[in-house]
Amino acid sequence: MANAKLEWTPRGGSLQSYILPVNFTWDYQEFSQDDADRERALDGSLRSYERGLKQRWVLKFQHLPTAQKEQLAALKQAQAEIAFFRDADGAKTFTAMWTNDLDFRETAPGRWSGSMVLEEI
Repeated sequence: MANAKLEWTPRGGSLQSYILPVNFTWDYQEFSQDDADRERALDGSLRSYERGLKQRWVLKFQHLPTAQKEQLAALKQAQAEIAFFRDADGAKTFTAMWTNDLDFRETAPGRWSGSMVLEEI
């Protein structure tokens, strides 16, 4: 896998991007529908709303330098929509939100490990 890329626009700011070096592992999943898209009608029948498949990428980082961890923390704090590019030089893979908490932990002096869960919106 080549370098990945993230693009986002913080509130009141301009478009920012960050190239992710290939220092992470990833897991990819597709979901057809979540339980929040179902509800009961007055007659008790179950109603659901159909939509296309939704992507989820889980990026796991091991032993990041502090500068990269700080860049990712700033992105999380911006709480903005993220354009994810699986290949930095390719087309956009999807638009997502970072849905898990910021969970980076120091594993050695100046080195951090954690994860980023990106869910398609």
